[in-house]
Amino acid sequence: MEKYVSTQGNFVLYKPQGWMVKEDGQADAWSIMVSAPHGDSVVLKAVGKNRAGKKILGMVKDVSQPFQAQARDFRYDNIWLAADGLRVVYDYLYTHPVRGQKKGRCWIALEGDRYQITRCEAPAGQFADQKQLLLAILANIRLMRGAFLPVSTRQTPVIQPLRPCRLGDGSASFSLPRDWTYKDLKKTQFFATNPQATASFIVTNAAVITPQLGVAVPNVPVSPYLQPAPALAFLMTKAGLATNFQFLENRPRHDLNRQIAQVHTGGPANAAELVYTFNSKGMRGKGYTFGISFGSRLGTNWSFWHMTVTAPQEQFEEYVPTFVAMLQSYKIDDQFAQQYIVQGMQRLRQLQRQTAQMTARNAREIPAMMQAAYDERQRSMDYIDYQRTKYIRGEQDWISHMEGGAIYHTDSWGTKNTYTGETWSGAPYDYLHFTGDNPKYRESMTAVDSRRLYDAVFGKGK
Repeated sequence: MEKYVSTQGNFVLYKPQGWMVKEDGQADAWSIMVSAPHGDSVVLKAVGKNRAGKKILGMVKDVSQPFQAQARDFRYDNIWLAADGLRVVYDYLYTHPVRGQKKGRCWIALEGDRYQITRCEAPAGQFADQKQLLLAILANIRLMRGAFLPVSTRQTPVIQPLRPCRLGDGSASFSLPRDWTYKDLKKTQFFATNPQATASFIVTNAAVITPQLGVAVPNVPVSPYLQPAPALAFLMTKAGLATNFQFLENRPRHDLNRQIAQVHTGGPANAAELVYTFNSKGMRGKGYTFGISFGSRLGTNWSFWHMTVTAPQEQFEEYVPTFVAMLQSYKIDDQFAQQYIVQGMQRLRQLQRQTAQMTARNAREIPAMMQAAYDERQRSMDYIDYQRTKYIRGEQDWISHMEGGAIYHTDSWGTKNTYTGETWSGAPYDYLHFTGDNPKYRESMTAVDSRRLYDAVFGKGK
């Protein structure tokens, strides 16, 4: 087996000498194929973004379609589907128009909006004999860290150019990316989205009545008073905008609560910063909300005012600097409320700093981590080769602690002290009979039969 590193540095693998490698890559997908010299046996690994949002059986159909197009006798031999519907393994058979009958096995897995396809095949009559070799090649294909990650983790996010906007009633002004559009909801409120409607910026105040009031008003939700996190999940779900909220952070803003309580005397008021994920329009999104739940003294109604920004989960960090600029641009005439807005974005600014720090750290650490991984793999290969060679040749190395770590080497001829050159020939010093008793001292020497001892004797730099 020889090591192969792609010309673009996206992956590394170990393959038999003479086997060919073909790499194909795009912005959000890549594949690597390793094939025997005559193309009879093949292994393939592919990963990418599941743009169409296909389910696992739809992926099976797509993977099998090229085989079905060239071979009418294509058939599935066995198929195993995981209970969660995210993984499948199946065998297949077909007759290649040139190379004859082929047999293969394919693994497909889905994780979020990503897919991974792993496949191996060989001539039908040779598949069982070659299976271990094919699996060994697949197991040794390694994607380099950072080679296939969202853009947000590969480069420092930047602020998108913004344009000024103002509500029709003059109650609020704000800035948006040039290609974003917004719906004017008046009274300081609006709903803005990017062209794909996957990212959003919302400022709104939702009115809610409590069951205590005992009435139902069209388009007005009914619920007991809720803290900001459950209030956001309840109202977004009620409006059909998002479901399945999972809160990653829920930070009550007690400092603001004390200030609000000094002027809002009509009931309870609670502010919080929230970071969370959710489902919307068939994707998993991530959001940040600065929200305040205002209650009433009589407990008959309450409201939830909030500023919210959202994006697809894998793109959220990329948007963070732009989100900060957008939120800071929001201005209303009520200076008191404006003060809360400015103070309320501490967590989002912290996320921006953390994203920049993570990007800088990854830029430093990724090359070192990759090199360390390759070095460790090479040392492991050296140790395996050492053990295999010694076994085949009938040899063994021993450590003498009485002689300060001197190394004795035993082979079919006898035993040799590699430090002094002294030798003892024939039985009981040959490989078949030698049990580790030092020929010079009353000592049972230690066999070099572990990775720890190998590194200690022959050095980690080997």
